[in-house]
Amino acid sequence: MGASRRPLPGLLLLPSAVLLLVFLVLPLCATVWLSLEPNALVRFEGRGAGNYAYLAGRAYYLGVVARTFRLAAESTGIALLLGYPAALAMRAESERVAGTLSLLMTLPVLAGPLVVVLGWMILLSNGGPILGPLVRWGWIERVRWLGTETGILVGVVHFVLPFVVLSLASVVRSLPRPLLEAAQSLGAGPLTRFRLVVFPLALPGLVSAAVIAFSLSMSSFVAPHYLGGPADLTLTTLISQFVLATFNGQLAAAAATVLLVLMTVVIGAVTVGAARAVRA
Repeated sequence: MGASRRPLPGLLLLPSAVLLLVFLVLPLCATVWLSLEPNALVRFEGRGAGNYAYLAGRAYYLGVVARTFRLAAESTGIALLLGYPAALAMRAESERVAGTLSLLMTLPVLAGPLVVVLGWMILLSNGGPILGPLVRWGWIERVRWLGTETGILVGVVHFVLPFVVLSLASVVRSLPRPLLEAAQSLGAGPLTRFRLVVFPLALPGLVSAAVIAFSLSMSSFVAPHYLGGPADLTLTTLISQFVLATFNGQLAAAAATVLLVLMTVVIGAVTVGAARAVRA
């Protein structure tokens, strides 16, 4: 009887495995295969790494890669700095209040990145409701945030922040209160409790939130496209230009592969480092 039931878990996983294979693995393999083909701009015999050598041999494209990584790291850091205190504050609230706050935080996600970005296009403009009155009253000089890296950073942080807060809130709320109360009864102050109890226990959730934020930031397209300028390309907008402006699918596939490899390496390094920190 028990032996006859063993294949059931495998059969239940089969539909998901087929979907992943068809809609994720095969397209990724096709993208890598396409990136090895020559094209009108980069010519070489047969299949090879000519497209990657072309991207790596030009400072402009290396700058795009560096800008993409820098903006993703900055967005992740800012989202964690803002999200961690918010998650701790939600822990102190009742279940009803915390649920309401969680629902409000998901509104930008439910509305979609395009709605969020269009709102920031209005807010960040010189005549918008934020900068316009300050400039007219003479409180600040006329500044330009729209069409800059600052605008991209604001839009990306706004979109990834709910993911960070909700990921951390679930971990922080699961911290055992008796442990915190025991630390307090032994004379540990708020900073000591946070450093020795809260932070180590919440570290896995912090790593998960960082991975989610970094992945979303690296792959963000709407914010860099609408809030950034022509000199502020990221890998996603560069891929878009290769496809829509120059019709060069081979270089677009190479840039997409570079983006995927970078994300995988960084996420893997963060995960391994966090695992070692927890074991230590």
